[in-house]
Amino acid sequence: MRPFHAVLFVLAVAVLPPADLHAQTLTDERVWFSLPVQGPIGSDHSPWRWSMDLVLRSRDGLDELDTATVRPAGFYNLSSRASVGGGYALVTAFPAVGEALTEHRLFGHFTWNQPGAFGTLSLRTRLENRSIETNDGSIGRFRQQVRFSHPISKGGRLAIVGADEILVHLNDTSRLAKGVEQNRAFAGISHALTPSTRLEVGYLNQYYPGHRGANPRMNHVLSTSVGLSF
Repeated sequence: MRPFHAVLFVLAVAVLPPADLHAQTLTDERVWFSLPVQGPIGSDHSPWRWSMDLVLRSRDGLDELDTATVRPAGFYNLSSRASVGGGYALVTAFPAVGEALTEHRLFGHFTWNQPGAFGTLSLRTRLENRSIETNDGSIGRFRQQVRFSHPISKGGRLAIVGADEILVHLNDTSRLAKGVEQNRAFAGISHALTPSTRLEVGYLNQYYPGHRGANPRMNHVLSTSVGLSF
């Protein structure tokens, strides 16, 4: 077993409950890396902020590039716990067969967080309009993420993180069907390297139920994020 496969296997056993998966479920091992950067628009105390996310995702371990995403956005802090905003994502997909496909994605989202004695609960609701090359029209997608972060020690830099996000298509197109597109469940560790830099590493389980006769798919993902805040 290659080292990469061994890491994913250990993480999967630690996170996932035993399950009798259908024999026809297709599986793959993948690596995701993201670099989210954000800062204030104007003064440090301005409620307006900008963000820029760079995302690279591979398939078959690290053997093939699957998608590359550039996602600029802006948002407004309604309070210390809630914000609203939106932006644009340019997504390039590199299928195993055929030429690269381009997606233009507009989105808006609302975020909310609630600190507590045991950690911080966060919610993110996002609506997207996806225009994908060779599709017969745009498709709407609803995304709901729930996330909980629990510090390992009071005032410490390390935290245990758990999250789940469901993604639902709101209409039918020639390439994509209406209904639940996928679910992403994550468990990992977050480390505040500096006051403005945070590293997050963990296991993400990505499950596609399958539509229009397609087999269900499950990806075992080693997910890493380095976040910068100014």
